[in-house]
Amino acid sequence: MQGFARFVTVSVFAAFAVVAIAIAGTTTGVADSHRTHFKTTLTGYQETPTVNTTGHGTFELTIADSDTAINFRLTYADLSGPPAAAHIHFGARKIAGGVSAFFCGGGGKPPCPATTSGVVTGTIVASDVIGPAGQGIAPGDLTSLIRAIRSGVTYANMHSAKFAGGEIRGQIDGKSSGTNEQD
Repeated sequence: MQGFARFVTVSVFAAFAVVAIAIAGTTTGVADSHRTHFKTTLTGYQETPTVNTTGHGTFELTIADSDTAINFRLTYADLSGPPAAAHIHFGARKIAGGVSAFFCGGGGKPPCPATTSGVVTGTIVASDVIGPAGQGIAPGDLTSLIRAIRSGVTYANMHSAKFAGGEIRGQIDGKSSGTNEQD
């Protein structure tokens, strides 16, 4: 009888452990769907196609608690020339996607700084979202853009005259680590 009691005790403990691990995994997944802070590194090696540049940068964004605004900070250095435009795209890693909202140089935002190194800060609200409608994000649809950010299918990039298709890029990773490592 003692052996059976020990077996039941161990079985109950194991069952509780499995349930606790399952709950912890589920809780983490839910928290990620409401994550508000993201950070990535931008380089030419992440552009599509890849470009050889000394330019680099960091991009941070914070989604407001009410999901009604995105505050951002883009720090860049050593570009081949002053940036022409910078924005967030709807596209998976290593895939070119359409523009969703501008940081500078278009879309109702101020011109980009006329320097090869600098900082761009600002806020994106629903009226700043321009699409891409062809990929299912309608103009003004901030909710879909935020969902795409949290899913890891957006990237920040900066264009220059020399690299009109983009000089530096960084995937905004939806993982719980909060940072994006280069591939």
